[in-house]
Amino acid sequence: MKLNLLMVAVALGAAPAIVNAAAYSVQELPVTSLSANQFGSSIDNSGLILTTLTNPFNPPIDMSLFDVANFPSLSDPDAAAQGNFNTSDYTLVVNAFRNNAVSFSTFGQKLASRVIYQTDGTDAQYVFGFDQEQDNTNGFTFALNSNVAGSANGAYIAGNSTSLFRPVDFVTDAGDEFTAVIADFFQRGFVQFDGNTTPLLPIDTTLEGRSQANAINENLQVAGASSVGVRDAITTGIETCNSEENTFPLDICLYELKTRVQEQFIRRATVWQLDAQGEVISSEFYPLSFTPEADDTRNFVNDALDINNAGVAVGSGTVLRNNVGVSAAMVYENGTTTRLIEDDDMLPNFAIGINDAGIVAGYQIQAINNQGRAKLFTYDLNSGELVFPDDFFVSSSTIPRDINNNGIVVGDGEIEASQSQRRRAAFMYDMQSGEFVNLNDLIACDSPYDIVSANSINDSNEIVADATVFRSQKNVRGEALLDADGNEIFETAVVALKLTPTGQEAPDCSVPDAENPDLERQGASTNTLIIIALLGLAVFRRKRFSKNR
Repeated sequence: MKLNLLMVAVALGAAPAIVNAAAYSVQELPVTSLSANQFGSSIDNSGLILTTLTNPFNPPIDMSLFDVANFPSLSDPDAAAQGNFNTSDYTLVVNAFRNNAVSFSTFGQKLASRVIYQTDGTDAQYVFGFDQEQDNTNGFTFALNSNVAGSANGAYIAGNSTSLFRPVDFVTDAGDEFTAVIADFFQRGFVQFDGNTTPLLPIDTTLEGRSQANAINENLQVAGASSVGVRDAITTGIETCNSEENTFPLDICLYELKTRVQEQFIRRATVWQLDAQGEVISSEFYPLSFTPEADDTRNFVNDALDINNAGVAVGSGTVLRNNVGVSAAMVYENGTTTRLIEDDDMLPNFAIGINDAGIVAGYQIQAINNQGRAKLFTYDLNSGELVFPDDFFVSSSTIPRDINNNGIVVGDGEIEASQSQRRRAAFMYDMQSGEFVNLNDLIACDSPYDIVSANSINDSNEIVADATVFRSQKNVRGEALLDADGNEIFETAVVALKLTPTGQEAPDCSVPDAENPDLERQGASTNTLIIIALLGLAVFRRKRFSKNR
């Protein structure tokens, strides 16, 4: 398959930055030349890493969908009409097309704010999913906002995105000609293998349905959620689009309907089984853990967020407490849905990961000092043992992101007890030793990185994490921004890191080094509001699929 420059394997001009002499060495993933902010999403046992890039540099403009009349603020409209954009005009157009994708606008080109890349730590490749090469963009469209689910065996990549956008020409009753740019579905899981993409179809495909992959195991089972039916609003909308009341082409009417009814799909936890070629051979959905009353019209949901190699999946789903829908951690196995923790006094709680030994990692929302705080727990399916480890401090909100077969949980938690905007840091919790540590304490004291979240860990204890770092600000072309004096402008950026255990002891950064008496940890104490804003752009692996009602 022919790829354009942004999609081919990318080798950086300089070797990836590596900081050693610590319990963990730190390697920045080779994607910093592709976007301003990158988020580490997953790492499998082969070492294959998936990372999410936000607002990628140099997205392609489809001139067949560009109308200069729609951009009255352009500084050089004549040049833009020929496709020769100066940087300010290019920025304006790209931002508009990214907004089109986020809002699912009916008109105009779409450009993704979020794309997936795979990397082995040296090269990076675009995970295209449902994207396709087109002449008008001289390669892939980069129009599909995508989320990572995970990978297996270094070859099977699971994710989620919209369908490819396509133009539909139509003429109004008044004789006006328009071109709509629409997608057939808004969210569908996929598995990419050997250059081919397999869709993970929902159980019910009314209005194209909705599916999401959240994890894949080494036996090629994908856990997630899919629509199993629709509510009346969708049925009524489809009837309207097919009636004489509709004066637009059917495809456009249905597209606009989809923008209004995304929460009207009835969704259930789903497991898809793939064969060695990456093709789906079966799918199974899991019911709620209870049976609602026949006249209860609320849209209860559940989802599966992880699945181990024994085929046991975990996630969350709605339960009723005092007739109010509340989220509870769920176990999905052999067609049966059961609550992980039966005690209603411990609601709400969530399960995010499970290892092959049947150890579940999750969190409970607890009221501490009149504030809801997430508290990490582990639960052994075999013994029923529930453990809440000590984390950074009593009222720290601590969220796990992954657990490996060594019983190590990673995630992020609050590290300061002030009542306003608490800073967060990545943690690692070892069930065997009981140690709960800040990952920043395991890397070199002179590291420039402040690790804010650990998102995935494999069985070699290699971790993929997000960190903030102070570096040159870039424009939409990836060029350094300069102030009036020609100096580079610096900002706080988020970068994806791979952390590799070295077998050495953690450094003691509180003790001056004999050769470097002024040495202290260099990781930035970054403004929390900046971190939250940047992290808000990313969609991490294990992001919850459902909203409880």
